[in-house]
Amino acid sequence: MLRGKRAVITGGGGGFGQALCVWLAREGVEVMFSARRVADIEKTCSIIAAEGGRATGYLCDLTQPASISQFSSQLLSADKPIDILILNAAQWLSGTMDDQPGAEIITTISSGLTGSILLTQTLLPGIRRSESADIVSIISACGIPNFTDSIAHPAFFASKHGLSGFTTKLSRQLSKENIRVTGLYPPDFDVNGLDASVDIQSRMGESLMDGRSIWETICFVLTQPRSCHIGSIYFQGPTREDLQE
Repeated sequence: MLRGKRAVITGGGGGFGQALCVWLAREGVEVMFSARRVADIEKTCSIIAAEGGRATGYLCDLTQPASISQFSSQLLSADKPIDILILNAAQWLSGTMDDQPGAEIITTISSGLTGSILLTQTLLPGIRRSESADIVSIISACGIPNFTDSIAHPAFFASKHGLSGFTTKLSRQLSKENIRVTGLYPPDFDVNGLDASVDIQSRMGESLMDGRSIWETICFVLTQPRSCHIGSIYFQGPTREDLQE
């Protein structure tokens, strides 16, 4: 059901973003992604090309409006629809208010919140060209009200709460245009390879969630009929700190 669609993923140069690019390409999706380093772009593209998929990477720093504008212009120049936008990129920041300089706080909020908002705004013309567009925000459990069980910095929490609010409001506004917006709130998780299957034998709380479970959830959301709009998905699972206790 995804074959032939065109998807944009932020933070596709490594980790979960890279895995998303590969898994989408395996479904026959034309993948376009952002990364901050040329070497990361080449790595993701080489993995997908080796499997016969289609992917194009673009340099983009989500903390810089000019870089976002350039990235968007490149994506929109083809005058083709954007069927899927996955807001995945975010800078991780841990510690307390005394641990991090102001520059790191600004970068954390700019990359995970402001950059995602600006990119979504500039890509809306392409998203509106699609007859069945989806926007998926990878928010994190740190965006859930009253959740504090993480070593994440307060600025990271602020970024994720902001992204949650943005996603919720955008979902309401764009539903009138047949554009679905979904927010995912996963806890800490690992990406255990691109081909590993999810361990269905492990018990709850014994290990971190597998990133592939999040991917399969995204795939479920994207393949539902348009009459089914899933606004938010919350996951339960231990944090890294829970498993160290």
